[in-house]
Amino acid sequence: MTDVRSLAQTTLDTALYPDVRVFWLRKSDGEDPGEYVVYTLSGDPAVYADGTTLTRNANITVRYYYRDSMLDSSAGRAAIKAREAQIAEALQGVGFLLPGGWFDSGDIDDIGFGTTIFEAYYSRVT
Repeated sequence: MTDVRSLAQTTLDTALYPDVRVFWLRKSDGEDPGEYVVYTLSGDPAVYADGTTLTRNANITVRYYYRDSMLDSSAGRAAIKAREAQIAEALQGVGFLLPGGWFDSGDIDDIGFGTTIFEAYYSRVT
């Protein structure tokens, strides 16, 4: 069975490293990057029939963080848009669905970083 966390980590690392670090659950202490990604597994419920698992439908939340100062110039805003597209293409390239696309959520942690959130779904037959 597919390990969705590993798939997300490998996919995002492959697409973004070394420019952007990818973290599971939270950013590591001591890191001070200008951009980074944090992802979490929101759920992976199974669909059953006759006591047997038929499918699993995982949901991951990917949060792309960037310094607020990137918003101060057209070049910074263009870089944010390009990174968002890069993240979306990487996820979709390995089978994640982004039915709602992605959205801006501002400085959700009040840490001087803007955030873009991607809700990604990964379905598989078991």
